Amino acid sequence: MRRSVGPEDFATVRLRAKNQLTVPAEVLKHVGAAEGDRFLVTAEDGGIRLQPIRASYAGAMAAVFPHGAADEIRAEREAWRE
Repeated sequence: MRRSVGPEDFATVRLRAKNQLTVPAEVLKHVGAAEGDRFLVTAEDGGIRLQPIRASYAGAMAAVFPHGAADEIRAEREAWRE
């Protein structure tokens, strides 16, 4: 279940040299990200979306594909092993 979004969920950051953004520590903590983690970056609806890439391929692809697709990817991977 998704929680409602309030003003405390937003932060303003500045684009720096070499196209760098500093994501506030509170935001990283909220998504469980840590130094060295990788993110999938996509352009969506005139904005930029950062999605943490999880340890597994199926978890990473869950950020790209519709809900439930990760289960299908896992099942396909298991079928390859048989």
